[in-house]
Amino acid sequence: MLKIVLYFILLAALIIGGCSLYHLHRVNSKNKAEMVRYNQEIPLNTDLGKVLVVYYSWTGHTKDIAKQIADKTHADLYEIQTKETYSSPSVYVKSKKELSAKKYPAINQDNLPDVTSYDTIFVGAPVWWYTMAPALYSYLEQTDFKNIRVAPFSTQGSNVGTFFEDFSNLAKNAQILPSENFNNVDETYKDQVSNKINAWLNKLSK
Repeated sequence: MLKIVLYFILLAALIIGGCSLYHLHRVNSKNKAEMVRYNQEIPLNTDLGKVLVVYYSWTGHTKDIAKQIADKTHADLYEIQTKETYSSPSVYVKSKKELSAKKYPAINQDNLPDVTSYDTIFVGAPVWWYTMAPALYSYLEQTDFKNIRVAPFSTQGSNVGTFFEDFSNLAKNAQILPSENFNNVDETYKDQVSNKINAWLNKLSK
């Protein structure tokens, strides 16, 4: 009997492992196909006025994209920070509970930028549970964009879920610009990611 149980456990592990490898293969293939489109240099040619980049980042992927946008547009940069820091692996369970209950984490109010001082505002966060990370919900709930141009962006493993629909529904009085999403690719695609950002920024010119 024990041998049978062990056999099924081993079989289940093999199936799960095989599915995971297949998923990773599909994601890597998709990323490679997308990045090929940005192999050629795309010069930056855009006028966005005075720019602010607001972002939440936990692993650093969103921070990297936000800093690139800020550098390219000479923008002010503001990081959304939760008062209570998430820890791994409990972050997955905790964030799921927050999203399900619609009780989002308290965020630091220090040096909150006055959005009315800007012409264009970029707002980004990672995709968690196929939507925005809870900290971005917290920020959007307390922010009135007062008809300012707002460009949302996301970072994710492979699936944006309902990130941008949820963002648009919650961004009060924002003039929503075309969004962009960035899969978490490795350093070998650094130039392609930069070109992708340039292509997006060029579309947003005033």
